[in-house]
Amino acid sequence: MSETTIQCANPGCQAINSIDRHECEQCQTPLIKRYLWSIGDWIKAYRVGELLEERYLLKYPRILLDTKPGLTPNTPDEMPGEVQPYLKLFPYRVHIPQIYSYFPSPEEAIKLDVWLLEYGSLPLTQNGELRYGEAFLPALTDRWGSANPLRQLHWLWQMAKLWQPLQSKGVVSSLLDPSLLKINGELVQILELKLDPNQAVMLKQVGKLWSSWIETASSSLRSFLTELCQRLEQGKINNAQSLIEVLDKALEECSQSYQYRYEIFTATDQGPSREHNEDACYPPENERIDTQTAQPALTIVCDGIGGQEGGEIASALAIETLVEEFSKVMVTASPKPPSLQMEAIEQAIRVTNNRISQRNDRENRQERQRMGTTAVIGLSRHHEMYLAHVGDSRIYWITPDSCHQVTVDDDLASREVRLGYLLYRNAVDYPNAGALVQALGMSDGKALHPNIQRWILAEDCIFLLCSDGLSDYDRVDQYWQTEITPLLQQETEIEAVGKRLIEIANEKNGHDNVTIALIYCKVSVPDTITPLVFTDALSIEETTLSNSPELDPLATLVPEEDENTEIQQELPKQSHVSAKSKSPIAILLGILLLVGLSGFGLWQFLKASDSNPPDEINPPTEDVNPSATETPLLDTEN
Repeated sequence: MSETTIQCANPGCQAINSIDRHECEQCQTPLIKRYLWSIGDWIKAYRVGELLEERYLLKYPRILLDTKPGLTPNTPDEMPGEVQPYLKLFPYRVHIPQIYSYFPSPEEAIKLDVWLLEYGSLPLTQNGELRYGEAFLPALTDRWGSANPLRQLHWLWQMAKLWQPLQSKGVVSSLLDPSLLKINGELVQILELKLDPNQAVMLKQVGKLWSSWIETASSSLRSFLTELCQRLEQGKINNAQSLIEVLDKALEECSQSYQYRYEIFTATDQGPSREHNEDACYPPENERIDTQTAQPALTIVCDGIGGQEGGEIASALAIETLVEEFSKVMVTASPKPPSLQMEAIEQAIRVTNNRISQRNDRENRQERQRMGTTAVIGLSRHHEMYLAHVGDSRIYWITPDSCHQVTVDDDLASREVRLGYLLYRNAVDYPNAGALVQALGMSDGKALHPNIQRWILAEDCIFLLCSDGLSDYDRVDQYWQTEITPLLQQETEIEAVGKRLIEIANEKNGHDNVTIALIYCKVSVPDTITPLVFTDALSIEETTLSNSPELDPLATLVPEEDENTEIQQELPKQSHVSAKSKSPIAILLGILLLVGLSGFGLWQFLKASDSNPPDEINPPTEDVNPSATETPLLDTEN
């Protein structure tokens, strides 16, 4: 058998290399080793070592290596029902694998399709092999007993956050199967999705599963987990949002024993092919910022749109307004609950949008003449990192072993995936795939849907915020390990990393302005932690629940259009649920109204409530066809 080779993913090179090389022999671009998990019984017909479809090397019985990662994978003409949950859960791709490609069944009459799943980056050895071999990733149950208490709580919190979105797609039983629960550093990742049985899957079952982990949990958590699981099994905590709020309080209390420190560095450059720079950043470029535990820190990257005297004005105005508005959010004396904090962040973004939009109106800018900007935002607060974005600038989360894109671009390609029409790596090759469906300043704030999420930090990590001058052509995926992880290993300084990323963007891409921001999170783990007790302070009966749930931490909130909707300057408007407390009279009237409903009416009400899960402000339309003539909000190539 001929020697297996791997192709360079650099679009300007694609040279063939020996599979044991770390970088391309011709262009010196780091080689991407993309390992894939297979689902479908037909994969059993192949032997380890075979090269399938002249591309995929079977490394283990269900694990393949793509030897041509720069080429577009195969895609079916239509997406069958069994893969739809993967696509529609695209905003959760840091936890849930995405369909990468497939092998069609050798006979149409029988379903023997093999689907290949990708998981972002995976822990590899220095030789580029899977660190955990045939296991792919370690099981949560194998890592549970050795994890520190904050990490254990974080894993439970992630599962709680996934409960509702997976339930809405009929795959929530995946969270109850320990064989499917894998650990990738701080992340809980589901190996593959499992369709729910006919009978209802209840939150009580979570309590039963988690109770089996109490004995091996950190001693400081056992009392708390015992009470938590009892309340889950008894039905006293009967919805995911209540469970999340209990875990949030536990995380807040547990994290007080940890020390946090943040280093921030920003840099921007007009690039070799642009006459001026439409990007902007905060804090000011080339200044290293070092913050302590009690000091929230704000970081912003904006990529202006609208040409000279347009995009650069919009990005600068966005920075000015966001800094002003976030100063109201960054109050440390009495931190707001997460849900209210996220609402305040959303409001700051809407105010910024409206200021740019109003300037467009004053200057009589119409349609594509309107100036706008993307924005990615990071706000640190002790053990939390609040992230927000609008547009296609990105945020990556980097640990010693992995790099994950945690934002989903607000473009046509991502929308088609969420609607279940295309695989992402095929969608990005379509004409206008990168056209934005929203950006700051293009229309009134009521039509804007900011993407806001919250991360819990239990280990050292780096968040990279960047414009597409760096992220285009997968440059972050290629260079994170060689250029960014040395900072986590104390082998370099944050300024050197930032300047090197600018160089890579200009040398390897060079077609656009480039702006980066690095947020280096340093976590000091204590030797001992005071045992956490499920007291009244942590009890769900004492938890004040907001009328509207916390904004989903990972979901894209841009509405998904029906077949008669074109993405024009005015995006579809979204109703906003106020978070203000209702008056006793209003509550009483609501109770009387519910009592007065007929049995059929009540059934319709509950059915409607179930079809509008709290993580989707404007739920997707899943039974429509994509329009070949849709007009994007704006094209970012100008």
